[in-house]
Amino acid sequence: MVQVSSYERPKSLAEALAALEVAGAVPMGGGTRLAALAGSERVPVVDLQAAGLGGIRRRDDGRILIGATTTLDDLANSPDVPAAVREAARRERPSSLRTLSTVGGCVATAEAESELLATFLVYRASVSIAGSTGVSVAPLGDLLADQDQRAGKVITHVEIETGGYATAERVGRTPSDAPIVAAVARRDPEGNVLVAFAGVAATPVLAESTEELVPPGDFRGSSEYRKSMAETLGQRVREAVK
Repeated sequence: MVQVSSYERPKSLAEALAALEVAGAVPMGGGTRLAALAGSERVPVVDLQAAGLGGIRRRDDGRILIGATTTLDDLANSPDVPAAVREAARRERPSSLRTLSTVGGCVATAEAESELLATFLVYRASVSIAGSTGVSVAPLGDLLADQDQRAGKVITHVEIETGGYATAERVGRTPSDAPIVAAVARRDPEGNVLVAFAGVAATPVLAESTEELVPPGDFRGSSEYRKSMAETLGQRVREAVK
């Protein structure tokens, strides 16, 4: 288990960025993912919970801003976010961890089977990242594909669209298990359909068709099985949002 060599709890974003300049410093939201890391190295930890990065609010244009330290439980119970996002947040972690796990932590770890990230993708999520040179904004899909963009920086919030209709399908070993493959589709207010998949690549991805997917296989499902499930589930969710 990773050991903590020092602990900082900054009270602002500026203090957090200064604390992260220490070599090897690791930002922490709820701490559940840090605790799960393997290894015996000692790391400086910067706890972001008091840095003012939480909360959910609706912008004047209807888009939703979700603070990085917003817990999955808060997201799952917020009336301001789309129902599909609330449901995906509930499925992301067991109830005992949803009060600790954060939205920023979910984005930072970019787990391949994250249904929440797949749902964010169909809601055209963008991610704001603060560093010593200022704040940059990247589409979630670009950030997942290139995690180096956030090195030495702090995720401040995720921004998503609202409106339209979304649905999801998944297959897993048990109903409560993390999905082996999940597909999420959304028809936006203009009638455009976006489909995202989890469990078919190194991170969740948007895909216009399953032909381009080459899923990695593991003990939970071979590459061929994951590809077949993606085709089946993708067709189902596309039909459901027509």
